[in-house]
Amino acid sequence: MQSIKDRLGEANLRRIYSRRVTPHSIQYRIQPGDSLSGIAKKFRTTVELISKTNQLGSAVIRPKNHLKIVTSEFSVKVNKTKNTLTLYENGTFFKEYSVGTGKDNVTPVGEFQITGKQVNPTWYTTDGRVIPFGSKDNLLGTRWMSIDYPGYGIHGTWEDDSIGSQSSAGCIRLLNSDVEELFTILPIHTKVAISESSKDAFTSNHENNRF
Repeated sequence: MQSIKDRLGEANLRRIYSRRVTPHSIQYRIQPGDSLSGIAKKFRTTVELISKTNQLGSAVIRPKNHLKIVTSEFSVKVNKTKNTLTLYENGTFFKEYSVGTGKDNVTPVGEFQITGKQVNPTWYTTDGRVIPFGSKDNLLGTRWMSIDYPGYGIHGTWEDDSIGSQSSAGCIRLLNSDVEELFTILPIHTKVAISESSKDAFTSNHENNRF
């Protein structure tokens, strides 16, 4: 089963990253005054995904040129029992990641959303320390996405061996390469559901995947 999930995930990534317009994407003609951030906000996507999909080398765009824009709505479900994060596209399985969750089951359960995003994040600890990116004491990896539960979020890690277990102070941690992938795809306000359910939602949804 895992190999099927892996193949689906890689196929889905190739689809959204390609220049080819597919279901749940459009060809957008750049208008005078447009910016990448404005286009991303308009279509509820990210600058990073627009740039990667269109192989842009800079933020400079020119009117009358065209961009492929992914219009899918992405959401996230975290399973604390299995230590997995499943990414959904319009409610359908997209890709699954192995994660670390909170020691002693402290990761909160509920419905949340992404409220902020940082590249190379600074870590503001609960005891008031400010630990910059690059310090050996900064545990956040290369990306941080906060959720609307104070002090909690989704982030990378330098401790690869901690993935797949209850290993964090409460946040959801991924390999840096995986969190960078999610950071590219997920805009602000993406829904994040965290549960302790042992049910594998892939079983009932994989038939609906589009390639």
